Amino acid sequence: MNLTTTAYEALLQNNYLKAANLYEEIIAENPEEIENYWYLGLCYLLHNQLEEAQTTWFLVFAQGDDRENETWTQDLIDVLEVQAQRLFAEEKYNETLLIRHEILEIAPKKVNNILYLVKISLLVNQFHIGYLVKWNLIDLLKESKLEDIELDLLEQVLDKILRIPHKFSIQLAESSLISSQNYPSLFYKIREIANNMGIDQEHSLYAIDVLEMLHKFKPNELIILRDLYLFYMKIKDYDNGIIVSKKISANSQFISEKLVGQTLLFNCYLTIGDWQEITTLGNEQKELFKKIVNEQISLSEYLAKESFIVGTMNLLYLQDKPLENHQIINGIAKLFQETNQVKNETLVYPNPISKKVLKIGYIAHTLRTHSVGFLSRWLINYHNSNLFKIYLYFVQDNADYVSKKWFIPKVNKTFMGTRNVNNLVREIQKDQIDILVDLDSLTLNLTCMVMGRKPAPIQVTWLGLDASGIPAIDYFIADPYVLPEDAQSYYQEKIWRLPQTYLAVDGFEIDTPILRRDDLDIATNSVVFINVQNPAKLNPHLLSLQMKIIEQVPNSYLLFKIRKDESRLKKLILTLATDHNLDHNRFRFLPYDETSENHRANLQIADVLLDTFPYNGATTTLEALWFGLPVVTKVGQQFAARNTYTFMKNLNIAEGIAWTDEEYVNWGVKLGLDADLRAEIIWKLKASRQTSPLWNGKQFTREMEKAYQQMWSKYVQDNS
Repeated sequence: MNLTTTAYEALLQNNYLKAANLYEEIIAENPEEIENYWYLGLCYLLHNQLEEAQTTWFLVFAQGDDRENETWTQDLIDVLEVQAQRLFAEEKYNETLLIRHEILEIAPKKVNNILYLVKISLLVNQFHIGYLVKWNLIDLLKESKLEDIELDLLEQVLDKILRIPHKFSIQLAESSLISSQNYPSLFYKIREIANNMGIDQEHSLYAIDVLEMLHKFKPNELIILRDLYLFYMKIKDYDNGIIVSKKISANSQFISEKLVGQTLLFNCYLTIGDWQEITTLGNEQKELFKKIVNEQISLSEYLAKESFIVGTMNLLYLQDKPLENHQIINGIAKLFQETNQVKNETLVYPNPISKKVLKIGYIAHTLRTHSVGFLSRWLINYHNSNLFKIYLYFVQDNADYVSKKWFIPKVNKTFMGTRNVNNLVREIQKDQIDILVDLDSLTLNLTCMVMGRKPAPIQVTWLGLDASGIPAIDYFIADPYVLPEDAQSYYQEKIWRLPQTYLAVDGFEIDTPILRRDDLDIATNSVVFINVQNPAKLNPHLLSLQMKIIEQVPNSYLLFKIRKDESRLKKLILTLATDHNLDHNRFRFLPYDETSENHRANLQIADVLLDTFPYNGATTTLEALWFGLPVVTKVGQQFAARNTYTFMKNLNIAEGIAWTDEEYVNWGVKLGLDADLRAEIIWKLKASRQTSPLWNGKQFTREMEKAYQQMWSKYVQDNS
């Protein structure tokens, strides 16, 4: 074995001192062999003798002309590059960094080397965001050609850097797009990370900045506008929400895309309570839905394919016409299921045999600090573990303190779906769930997509806001009151009526009140009405009825909760107050409570809760009734217009139930004027805690479990 081979092997064995001594000996014998100087300097460098390394290389360059030095520089870089790659593969990251920094000194415009520098610096926690500028990476990428960039390496670096919320991160992403315009996957990778940072990491403003950059880069990419809308709504920037949703409609090539734009715009107007726009746009959207259903228009375009179903829930806020609404909902849901079916998908179900223990799966994005979470926790808590195995499928990774206290410890298995429909379907199939219960319904398109694939043989909708109409769902849970007797005629799902109530709770946690009447400049002997609903439920007709109540009850006030846009809410209410010649001083606007426990405690400030129509309160009404607050509600025909009715029927409270506008006003006035009647209702509400099925979560659970057993028995009978 010759001396050169021995020296190189010592280098490969990371014996840098021995390798350096050997290369010194080789150079002494053959000083004209330039390559040996590169390796000698490398050995010095890796032995932490930086000055000796640079001096060794400099002595060579000092003897050459420009052309020779250009060649030698590339030769040195090639040697260093090979060794950097070797050491990286051996996970010797600090040594790799030494070499990469030297390449940077020698060739500061070598963009791939800088990308490696960033990647390795991140690995060893030695990266600072300012290095992107110090190493000139942002500008170099703009100037680089696509063929000169290791694209996989660029993606890896962007994946890490974009998770650092900083303007330099966004600038790096923009430069990457400029240099890689013929590499479209990079664009969508950046979009994916932006959404992850905004949703999972709660960096909404940063996500918006990244998406706005992408929008400038591809102004006609509608999916980016959709993403922007969601984040603008999350931070309550409704003006920009309106702008981007209008852009979607304006740039739509297909009717499905226009539908998405209209849905987003409609949702924004609902959120802020702009009822003039809501009425106009709502009618347009309803006609568009009918056209799609009647003409069976394809909705397979990417922007609409996975989301067009959720727009149908807007109908429930507009009108109490369940026959018309469900004809549209069922038609759209059928198209949605067909559009999102997976070709040649093979599903395997549990054997249809009688069994002692059933596997029940619950799927939702709301098993957390959410109305559905507060209502469903009792069912999960009281399940009989001898007869049921319970599985929870979180559509998103959204577990919080409620999830960790009330859900995760109570069940046999929890699965986090990370917003991936395929993963959820596979997991449900793997678990061989007997009955899958959807708690989201029309409130989340991803849950609808899972249910449409039918991963379980029996599928049920419970809670949510109404049935979704998806053909793959077998049953919708109701009770004797929440749906009228003829409701089955317009529901796709089989209505399964529980004997008393479609939900029950053991109560609600209540904190110490932190709001007093004198804080609002309201006298103790005044009559205080409260409306705790969001602007989506505050349609002008309903508000006018509430104004009539205030008109007829002297020394009365009406309180509203500020949930979204304070200025728009006040404008809506006070404009109507002016129309009714009511003093603006008779209205108060309460800041949104920090916790649900605070909200419930602060209900003590009111005498009467005024419910909304055609979309009643649900959790909010239950909270008021549990607290002991008289309620006035108008009963309609659709599920959303009968929530409060079924609660009050189960509490044996008739006072406050109205079937017409006139009755609604009369009950409000009567309860406002008659303190003794209010006291009687309060006594009944307090007493009901011991007797009503509405406040008996354990009994309700037994009724749900009996329903599950009967559903399974029917399934076995039908498939034997």
